[in-house]
Amino acid sequence: MARPVTLILGLGREIGEAVARRFAEEGHHVLVADPSDDRLEAARDALEDDAAFHHGELHSRLGLRNALTAALEAFGRIDHVVVLPLAEEGDRLLDFAQDRFEKALARSARGAALALRVAAEQMLEQEDRPETGAEHRSQKGSITFVLRYSAAAAMPGQFTDTVSQAAILGVVRAGALELAEHAIRVNAIIASRPGDERGAPGGFARVPLGRAIQADEIAGAAWFLASPDAAFVTGQTLMMDGGRAILSGNLG
Repeated sequence: MARPVTLILGLGREIGEAVARRFAEEGHHVLVADPSDDRLEAARDALEDDAAFHHGELHSRLGLRNALTAALEAFGRIDHVVVLPLAEEGDRLLDFAQDRFEKALARSARGAALALRVAAEQMLEQEDRPETGAEHRSQKGSITFVLRYSAAAAMPGQFTDTVSQAAILGVVRAGALELAEHAIRVNAIIASRPGDERGAPGGFARVPLGRAIQADEIAGAAWFLASPDAAFVTGQTLMMDGGRAILSGNLG
């Protein structure tokens, strides 16, 4: 049986590499797209033959179509998409630049909506894969967004990033309802980033599990949401914060 194909839009600092590696280990063809030459070069060195690569911007329809075309030329189809939106630079409400804010919000929300549309259009055009499991596990494809913790909780000095990440989460929820009838599942992971707690005031005093998240743990969650085991999961947000959201204050 032909191998599934996963397109990863954005690398981030290390999570994109971990996601690519996990999907490759699970037998997928993988193409990684990112606007940064430096990040792509580092990923090539780390992943070697586990993935193909595409350089280009990812927030316009043309840029997303180019990434999709690269995957189609390499592997012939798209079954799953994992999106890692860019983080916005820190700023505060009282001194943020309006033009920059509007561009960031448009880039994030529009980019997320376009990613859903471009991926869904392709998934609906291509032939279904032969079913290997029960009928209730059939799916046209899945799209998973990996968002920063600012999508769920605000931090001083991260005004634009918080609003942008929350806007993407709105796109995920609305898009999941729109695409459910087409058997395309849309979900989100909200995760603190590896090392974030180490550099933050209070550090692990805010994390009940007492440690930083690992990139391969986020990759494992992305794999689950794309797998047949999650065939009845759509429109959901998986929180990966070590219990931080249920903690009132800091640990003693």
